[in-house]
Amino acid sequence: MDPIARTAYYCCGVRAADAASPRPICGDHLAARFMDEEARAVFARFERFRGPNLSNAARHRLVDDLLREYLARRPDGLVVLLGAGFDTRAFRLPGGRWVELDHPALLARKARALPANAAPRPLARVGIDFATRDLAETLAPWAGEDDAVVVLEGVSMYLTDAAFTATARALHAVFPRHTLLCDLMDARFARRFGGGLRGEIRALGGDFAPDRADPVAFVSALGYTHRSAA
Repeated sequence: MDPIARTAYYCCGVRAADAASPRPICGDHLAARFMDEEARAVFARFERFRGPNLSNAARHRLVDDLLREYLARRPDGLVVLLGAGFDTRAFRLPGGRWVELDHPALLARKARALPANAAPRPLARVGIDFATRDLAETLAPWAGEDDAVVVLEGVSMYLTDAAFTATARALHAVFPRHTLLCDLMDARFARRFGGGLRGEIRALGGDFAPDRADPVAFVSALGYTHRSAA
């Protein structure tokens, strides 16, 4: 897998550790399926970051809860996960039709431990190199879906302004009325809490994009209305 895709093992390791704890935050009981030798080696680099790890689990729970609210209103609603990593929501949350996009090698690894055809709801996985393949063209089979929800979790901090802008344009073209669930990290937060974490990500071969002073304003300028924050 490419360096950014390998960081999915970190997030997966956080959820596996959380699920095994006495009082889980998000309780992803399926995350442990992906924790093979390579995954454990990657997660070992991040285990010491207690605060960021707890916030990572809390972030996942927040998105879980927002999706539960959406699916309670729209049991057959479309949920698109960009940079899905080892996300297991199509197996855990009630209802929905699911589309997962990520690096082909990551999805191949994921399929061995949790095949898409074993999901209790409709699930499509699409391998994509986000740097070279057109996102709007990739999502064209689902174009026009009213009220789709797009999840961009643990991804925005890796996107340059140009890449984020291109992603937003593609999403608006395919899903004119979609809702974007996205975690954002401003420059102040990155300086205060992200130094050690960023160092380990660099050691894996990846890195965050340049920090944004006001990421909410940046995303709003891409055609989104800021509805809520946590």
